[in-house]
Amino acid sequence: MARKIQKIILQNKRGFEFSFTWLFAILVGACVLFLAIYGATQLINQGEYKSNTQIAKQLTILFNPLETGLASGKSTHVDLNTETRIYNKCSSSGAFGSQDFSISQKSGFMKEWPKPGFDITLSNKYVFSGEIEQGKRISFFSKPFEMPFKVSEIIFLTTKKYCFVNSPDFIKEEIRALNLDIKLENCSTPDTKVCFNSGNCEINVHPSCTGFGCGNEYETGYVTKNSKTLKFTGSLIYGAIFSDAEIYECNLKRLMLRIQQICYVYSDELRFMSTRGCGNVMSTSLINLANAAGSTTNSVGFENLRQAAKTVKQANDAAKEGCKIW
Repeated sequence: MARKIQKIILQNKRGFEFSFTWLFAILVGACVLFLAIYGATQLINQGEYKSNTQIAKQLTILFNPLETGLASGKSTHVDLNTETRIYNKCSSSGAFGSQDFSISQKSGFMKEWPKPGFDITLSNKYVFSGEIEQGKRISFFSKPFEMPFKVSEIIFLTTKKYCFVNSPDFIKEEIRALNLDIKLENCSTPDTKVCFNSGNCEINVHPSCTGFGCGNEYETGYVTKNSKTLKFTGSLIYGAIFSDAEIYECNLKRLMLRIQQICYVYSDELRFMSTRGCGNVMSTSLINLANAAGSTTNSVGFENLRQAAKTVKQANDAAKEGCKIW
């Protein structure tokens, strides 16, 4: 009887040792498999991060050909094979502020958007868009912003489809001249509708320019969208239509900073020109324009700025040949 019990214990002990060996092997295998998957995932993520960074860099390079020079505007578009997100972050800090652009692309059967690549920072561009634009076709166009001299090119970026309702003739002419992918009639359900001074669309544009000095009633106005009101003047009308409020207000501050700096540069130039018999009459007008730019915000509007710009233009037009500052 004792021998039989001893035999049973020995058999159980061997079975326990056998089971433990397998258990240990399974645990080790699971760890190795986990590390292999983790390592592969990290390599894939690093590859995606690098690829997304390169695409963002290529995207920002596309902004350069949009410089209009003597043209009234330029446009282009990019078609991508993969669903893409463009992240636009704007800061008004520093001399002229800056914008950061990054890209994220989905591949295969990914459900979640991967981490965007490294931010590409630009301090000399003014790009109006949503904070996140998503799609396979990216449309760009640019217009000069003048106050009254050329301040900068402003660039508009969108991945959405738009349909303009009751738009004024000059808007229709610009859309056709720039060959923009914007409908002017026969709006469909997927389109983002933009109503001009009528209707009840997702985006509504209202003119406010009246009286002498207005080339058209839309030289100033405001856009209502997403419970926000964005005031505009000149080519900023497109910025108010296409961009999110945060991006619009940030770029508005940046453009006002740029106007101030240009005014100071022109004032220094005038002091030098005064030694050649040009006088320094325009200097006060330029300082007034700089002050008006410094106080112009989305909430204040553009009335004082436009009046100050008009005064500077009149002074420059009246200056004798060789004494004009632009």
